[in-house]
Amino acid sequence: MEEEDKVYFHEASFIDEEGQLRTSKVPVVQELARQLQGLNHLPDKFKIRVHPDHQPVTPSFALPIPTINIAKLRLVAEPQPKVRAQELAKLASVAKEWGMFLIMEHGVPSNVLHGLKDVVKGFFGLPFEEKKANVGSYASVKNMGYGRNFVKSEDQPLDWIDRLTMKAAPE
Repeated sequence: MEEEDKVYFHEASFIDEEGQLRTSKVPVVQELARQLQGLNHLPDKFKIRVHPDHQPVTPSFALPIPTINIAKLRLVAEPQPKVRAQELAKLASVAKEWGMFLIMEHGVPSNVLHGLKDVVKGFFGLPFEEKKANVGSYASVKNMGYGRNFVKSEDQPLDWIDRLTMKAAPE
């Protein structure tokens, strides 16, 4: 088999309906994308089957994505507790109603964010075997990793994504 024709897989484990531990081979999206250049369709495993009675929802782009000001959440001294309480209430509300939000005034310097972006791009530029060897997989909760998580069955449609999950904390 030619190197460019090689098929790479992530292994994802899940508990099936009978309570048995199963392992599924999930194609590596980054490698599939390289092989599928010029094709105009996705492999079936990545297609969501829509129920015939499904009514599509038209997205409304009129509403801006909510923002949470982290600097306001850090305020604890008088007279700032009201500002903090309001931002906490806003956080609870948008997390419940939207499930996502943008953060601002988080205090992370832009050079750190740009450096992180460069490191992640560099990681995804590595050969598959090197990525797998250096990071590992999602085999345990403690093991942040590279690959696929959120696989619950053999026949579920898959997201068109490979994941890299990291934990970072000050020393």
